[in-house]
Amino acid sequence: MMPRVLAVLTLAVLSTCGAAGLPPVPYRNSASSAPASAGGLRACVVGETFYLLDSAGRVRSLSYARLVPDNTLRVRQSYDRNGKLTGASVLWSGFAGPLLDVRGAFDGQGRLVKETGFRAKGMGTPLRSYLRAVPKGLKC
Repeated sequence: MMPRVLAVLTLAVLSTCGAAGLPPVPYRNSASSAPASAGGLRACVVGETFYLLDSAGRVRSLSYARLVPDNTLRVRQSYDRNGKLTGASVLWSGFAGPLLDVRGAFDGQGRLVKETGFRAKGMGTPLRSYLRAVPKGLKC
C-alpha cells in the first residue's frame, strides 16, 4: 500500500513542477576534466565520458551516464592490458523502478560469454548496444 501512495504522490509532484521540461543533469562537472592520478591510473573526462587510463595511456575503464529527473542510465566498461573489452555493467532505472541491472563478461574476441542480473519485462535490448567505442588516440 505504501509504495503505491508514494508513487501517486511523486507523480502528483512531478506533474505540477513540469519535470518533463527540465534539461538532463550533467554526469560530470566539465571543470573536473583536468587529469587526476591514483593507483597508477589516470582519470579524465571527455564530454560526458569518464576514462581511466594506465601508465601506457591505454583505456582500462570507460563509464558514462544519462541522468534526467525520472530516468537514470549508467554504463561502465572494463578493458584488459591489450585494450580488449572484458566486462560491462548497465544500470538503468526509470520512474516506475529498475529497468535493467545487468553485468556481462566478454571473451578475447569481444563476444558476450556470460550475462547476469535483472531485466524488466520488455527490456531485451542486447548489452552491446549500450557500449561506447574507445576513441583512437585519446589525449588526456
